[in-house]
This record gives sequence, C-alpha cells and structure tokens, in this order.
Amino acid sequence: MSDSDGAQIIPGYCALCYAACGCISVVKEGRLIAVEPDPLHPTGKALCAKGRAAPELVHHDDRLLCPLRRVSPKGDPKPRWQQISWGEALETTAKALKRLAGENGSEAVVFSITTTAGTSMNDGYRWVERLRNAIGTPNVVASIELCNFTKEFVFTHTFGVAMPVADLENTGSIVLWGHNPSSTWLPFGTRVAAAKARGAKLVVVDPRRAVHGAVNRLGGPRPGDHGPWLNPANPLERWARAMIERLTSCRVHV
Repeated sequence: MSDSDGAQIIPGYCALCYAACGCISVVKEGRLIAVEPDPLHPTGKALCAKGRAAPELVHHDDRLLCPLRRVSPKGDPKPRWQQISWGEALETTAKALKRLAGENGSEAVVFSITTTAGTSMNDGYRWVERLRNAIGTPNVVASIELCNFTKEFVFTHTFGVAMPVADLENTGSIVLWGHNPSSTWLPFGTRVAAAKARGAKLVVVDPRRAVHGAVNRLGGPRPGDHGPWLNPANPLERWARAMIERLTSCRVHV
C-alpha cells in the first residue's frame, strides 16, 4: 500500500520489546522514514518513543551490518577489526563451541541472553534456547528485570502454571502495585484505561504519583520496604497475615 507521496505503508508490529505493539512502517525510496501507531491493530493504539525511534536505529552510522573479527590482542586500547562473511562468522563460532564442549564438556558452555522487555530479542529467544539444548548445556545467563522475575517465576511456583492474561474487559477492580503500564507496557495501559472508562475501579499502590485517575492511591510503601499491606478488619487478611508471619521473614504493613 502506498500513499499520495509515493511512500510505502507497511502494517506490522514493533519488535523492540515483548509487547509487540501493532504499527505502520513508512518506507520511501527503500528507506524507513517513520514508524507510527496502527489503531486498527489490537495492540497498536499507541507506540512508545523507542518504537518511534526505530528509523534512527536502522539507519544509524554506527550500526553494524556485517560480522567483524578482532585482529588485535584482547585488551588492546585501540582494537582493530576485520570484516568477514556471515558464513565464516557462523563457522568460526560453531568450531569454537564444539571445541569448548569437546575439551570440557557441554556444561562448560554458557549462553547469555539479553532481556526481551527492552530489546528485539523476543523473536530470537526460542531459537537461542533450541541451540542451547542442541549443544547440551543447562547454563543460561538471562537478563531480567525484578518485576518480570516475579511474573515469570513466582506465579508458576505458586500455582503450577504461568500467569494468565488479565481479564480487564470483565473485571470491576484493578490494582496496579508498583506498576505504571502507561510508561512500560502501552498495550496493557490501553486496556486499563478502557476498563476504567467503562467503570472499573483503579487502585494504585506506588510511592510515586505514576498513574493518574486512580480512585484510591496507597502511597505508604517506600523504597526499601518489604512485605504486603493488609487490612486487619478482614478475617481472610488476618489469616493471611498469620500465615505470612509464620512462613516468611517479611514484615507486614498495616
């Protein structure tokens, strides 16, 4: 599809984080000139600054477009690099991995994977995991945020399944605990705003005034505080408090 200016209008999604916001890429004369929201896409009603800046990343002068091999010693204050082909780069890497695994065992190999929340690694993460499994190493160093760690692991260890998608379309009350989706997860923030517009109550627990329009804001927690906030008037919460004090070392705020 093209506009009157001769630019190509290409619908798709932004790959710069796991949110995968729907977007429209504007390409003119073979060059990406803009990335804009796609209101027709389920997650495309808004696009963050990172997504909009994609043309700057694609066409930046320092962007690497081919593999480079170091031809100076490690630690050289003025390292020198030589351009090589993708085939040579893959063959060099494969030989090194096989050599390390052959000399020391597969477990001597460790894969380091960057965060999917702040990079374009989301699409490639599973392929790296397949390669790791094929080599036979259990070792992976994954970059992950504190909030994402609790989402990915605590829910699974507590209930035995991954955390499901929140049913914001039918809920009557939403609690955002230290979470500002309007800044960090636009598709979710859009769903929260829609739920609030149809009448859902929004409660925010945050030391900052991060979310506007909340019907109740509990600003008591401060950086460094640990433990839940409970209402002693509720019998269920009194039971939860007793269980938490018995099984954990958390302080309970009332």
